[in-house]
Amino acid sequence: MENQQQRPKAYSYLRFSTPEQMRGDSNRRQSHLAQEYAERHGLELDEHSFEDFGISAYQGRNQETGSLRLFMRAVEDGAIPSGSYLLVESLDRISRQSARKASSLLGDICDMGITVVTLFDGKAYDANSLDSDPVAFIMAILIFQRAHEESATKAYRLRSVWQEKRKKIASGEPVRLTSRGPQWLRPAGDGVSFEIIPERGEVVRRIYKMALDGVGKKSISETLNTEGVQVFGRGQYWHTSYINKILNNPATYGTLTPFTSRPERKTDREACDPIEGYYPAVIDKETYEDFQALQSSKAPRRGRHSKSQVENVLGGLSVCPLCASTMARVTKNKAKGWVYLVCQRAKQGAGCKYNAVRYDRVEPMIYSKINRLIDACPSGDDSLDAQIEDAKLELKLKEKSIDRMLEVIEQGEMPPNAKGIPFLQDRLAKRRSELDELKASIADLYQQRSMLGTELARHRAESLRTVVLNTPEDKTLINTKMRECFSRVVVDFESTKLVFHWKQGGWTSLRYKASK
Repeated sequence: MENQQQRPKAYSYLRFSTPEQMRGDSNRRQSHLAQEYAERHGLELDEHSFEDFGISAYQGRNQETGSLRLFMRAVEDGAIPSGSYLLVESLDRISRQSARKASSLLGDICDMGITVVTLFDGKAYDANSLDSDPVAFIMAILIFQRAHEESATKAYRLRSVWQEKRKKIASGEPVRLTSRGPQWLRPAGDGVSFEIIPERGEVVRRIYKMALDGVGKKSISETLNTEGVQVFGRGQYWHTSYINKILNNPATYGTLTPFTSRPERKTDREACDPIEGYYPAVIDKETYEDFQALQSSKAPRRGRHSKSQVENVLGGLSVCPLCASTMARVTKNKAKGWVYLVCQRAKQGAGCKYNAVRYDRVEPMIYSKINRLIDACPSGDDSLDAQIEDAKLELKLKEKSIDRMLEVIEQGEMPPNAKGIPFLQDRLAKRRSELDELKASIADLYQQRSMLGTELARHRAESLRTVVLNTPEDKTLINTKMRECFSRVVVDFESTKLVFHWKQGGWTSLRYKASK
């Protein structure tokens, strides 16, 4: 028994770049060969195999983020002892990068004290053989070179196919580049087009409507999460980053922007000419461009009034205290100059209580009390707030992951394939390290908000004060500065107060003179 425990450990590494390979006989064959080799050479084959399914070795992803990287990390940490064996079907399972990079990787693994065995020919590579047997080293290089050339040829053919498809699309010929499309679309039955998933299309349209109404990306994601709107894809929550992707994706109005990539690094991509009409449009191009214009300006104006002179300094900000609908500026008698702020929903008979607030009681009050309003400006930065909320959400998910691991360890329900290596413990340590890093990052964000956020918020507020005091007649500029500072202004006609909601959080109320 003692001798058996001292047998060198062997670990099987399986990699398939396509689902078809995984579904075939290759998995069973490699496992069988690994078992035979271990028995024949007196090795203890660990029940846990390192597997990279659907990960490319041509781009080196398996050694950067895949299970091969986990294996090497386990060796570095001492979880896998020096003198162990790594069993692979052939060297091209480890790498299909250039011969120089691939041989360097093989050398790194062997320098850790690991013997790499290719099962198809029973050849063993270790640091000693690579140093002392030039034939073995040259053979490894030739194998790597052949594998790299095969992958390079395949990549070239695939790029040629894609180029031909792009040409056909540009010429108007119906062709579908790939069955993958934006998350609100699915492949149509004709094999060449896409169709909108109705409920997801409505969500995309709603996101754009909210954005054009002045709702921030953070508030949009919070609203969708609160209402339980199903997330597109595999995510658990709506994030501001994904809202941003939707709002800036030309595919929403039907345009595809194809990319080309370097043969060995798909992350280095270059955009090709956009192809309009490739996807079914879920919004019109005008809506997309309206948002881009809104986004490019710090505080843009919207809709049909965007090019006219502003008459309402609260334009796009004032909302009803009862239903949160827009309070619009309404002229009841042009000759007498009767101007009011009225709830749009109530005006249209859509259910809210009708109340009219005289505008000449509101604007002068803002001008006269601008110093009080600006002096009450709270500190903060909306962009930092969004980063903090995202980080806190990630922290919560990691804490749940740690809790689940602790339950498994405490209850002794370790999976059978974890014998010999405390994989759960290693993962737990890694998660705890990530948790500490995330907590430090959140603390740093809070510190940034307390320093930088205060400066940004005060700068916006002081700019508004300056404009109101120096150019009170320029209502367009005042409205722009108001939009920079506030997310909304509640016209509370029941308490005769204006409640200013600052973009960085917090609110300030000012009382106006009630109408007689």
